Amino acid sequence: MMREEFIEFLKQKKKIVDEELDRILEGIKTSPIYPAISYSIKSGGKRLRPVLLIASYSSFKEEHEERTFPFAVGIELIHTYSLIHDDLPAMDNADTRRGKPSLHKVFGEDLAILSGDALLTLAFEVMSSVDSIKPELTLRCINEIAKNAGIEGMVGGQVMDVMTSPDETDEELIYYIHSKKTGALIKTALKIGAILAERDEEEIAVVEKFGEKVGLSYQVLDDIEDAKKGTEDENRLTFPKMFGIEKSKEVASNLLNEAQDVLKELSLKNNILFSFVRYLKSWLS
Repeated sequence: MMREEFIEFLKQKKKIVDEELDRILEGIKTSPIYPAISYSIKSGGKRLRPVLLIASYSSFKEEHEERTFPFAVGIELIHTYSLIHDDLPAMDNADTRRGKPSLHKVFGEDLAILSGDALLTLAFEVMSSVDSIKPELTLRCINEIAKNAGIEGMVGGQVMDVMTSPDETDEELIYYIHSKKTGALIKTALKIGAILAERDEEEIAVVEKFGEKVGLSYQVLDDIEDAKKGTEDENRLTFPKMFGIEKSKEVASNLLNEAQDVLKELSLKNNILFSFVRYLKSWLS
């Protein structure tokens, strides 16, 4: 259950996800929007969400891991589109992303908007083209991702974020925003893994609960890192701004302990999800 197990898993599966993304990019190489899309896809990133989807699946089923790849890639395409749009002047107005100029700084706002649109629709094209699993599973996975990427999830959280200034927020609102804006896709990635592994509804609900806790803790930890580095966005609502760094650490620690307890309700084939919790806990040191 040591964090190194997840770090190694992340490294191995990130390579697979990157190869799948390269394959998809190859299919649109002649499009005039390819350079902009490729710039964002290849700008780095942990590929955490798709890797968590694969981790969830492999925690229940050891064979046919490849059936997860279209959905893992789909979630990463959606995540990338969200980052492109978040960086736009009308949103977070960020000039850099992962140490490089943001897409709109290189290709212009118009192509940045269109690139985000293209990645979102490409995600659903990739996921709906699967023919190796039951159609009802594909449909359910797409529905889950659409809900949690949209009004009820990521977009809904972003809407509340842009509509609320830091001095207007309260504890309930900040939990809502970050559980939707960041937590929703992480939770969904984990849930999709369990659905594709064809677990029963009780087990899927437990995985979803686990995803809610680690998804929110991930954002709290990210906020703490930004606060410690002095790179916080003054216009964003963050846990350190509301609670301070030490209290935010306590919030994240409690969430991760609860997530660990939730996992104990499941019969898993390996310790990779426990190792993921340990990986996040190491950020608190």
